[in-house]
Amino acid sequence: MRTSFLQYDPRIIRSLKRSRVRVAILLYLNKIYPHMSYPAEIARNIGIDATNVLGGLRGMGNRYNGSSSLVELGLVDKIDVNGVSYYRLSKIGKQVAEALEFAPF
Repeated sequence: MRTSFLQYDPRIIRSLKRSRVRVAILLYLNKIYPHMSYPAEIARNIGIDATNVLGGLRGMGNRYNGSSSLVELGLVDKIDVNGVSYYRLSKIGKQVAEALEFAPF
């Protein structure tokens, strides 16, 4: 049985409803799961500017609130390898992405 998307933290729901960039990142990372990716590659594959991808992943100034970022909400894990930051869905991020694909809001 699938968990209802509405049972997740309301901050997650609000963050995703306010940003199609965050949703696109989450769905792309779900598509390549369990592999990780770096921001420029994510940007290239979803057709969104790399600066906006960085904002969705970790926040950036006024436009992308850091507390609503995918990393801050625990949906995406940041993994540093030899000084390069990669991003991969977390366990909860995987569940949320699957719920989005099953029943988008």
